[in-house]
Amino acid sequence: MNALRLIAPACLLVAGCVSSGPESQLGKEDKGPKRIEMSRTSDCVFQSIISDFHAIDDRHVVLYASGRRKAYLAEIAGGCFDMENQYALAAVDGDRNGQICGFGRDSIAYRRLGMVEDCRILGMEQLSDERRLELGLGAPQSKPRNDENKDNESDEKDEKPGDAANDGPG
Repeated sequence: MNALRLIAPACLLVAGCVSSGPESQLGKEDKGPKRIEMSRTSDCVFQSIISDFHAIDDRHVVLYASGRRKAYLAEIAGGCFDMENQYALAAVDGDRNGQICGFGRDSIAYRRLGMVEDCRILGMEQLSDERRLELGLGAPQSKPRNDENKDNESDEKDEKPGDAANDGPG
């Protein structure tokens, strides 16, 4: 009977160790937050043309300029939480040069639980079209080129009303 009392806890201990091994962790590698690497960190955007934002996570915010044609990835200092659920952010020009940059005293601010959170920008990268797609942000809205519009207008001006009537026999 004493041997049974010693064997039962030992079996439970061994069974507990087996279930928490690396085999039980399979498939969980991709479920964690994805790591975002920035290629440049010293890009700038004029504060006056920032029109929208998208918080990727608590460390990365995309600032949109000129509508949504230009996008800038800002890396934020740790300690700022719940940025994905914010409906309003402010780009704070800490050094008062009119630009939000990946260096200096510029920051992102938002209101959380009745307090203003001020999160320093550690780096800023202007995103290419390929990089935007890689981050899942979609392609930028395209603006029609002026030379294409002029070509269409000149083609329309070359065709005069009544030219088709002169083409027939007569």
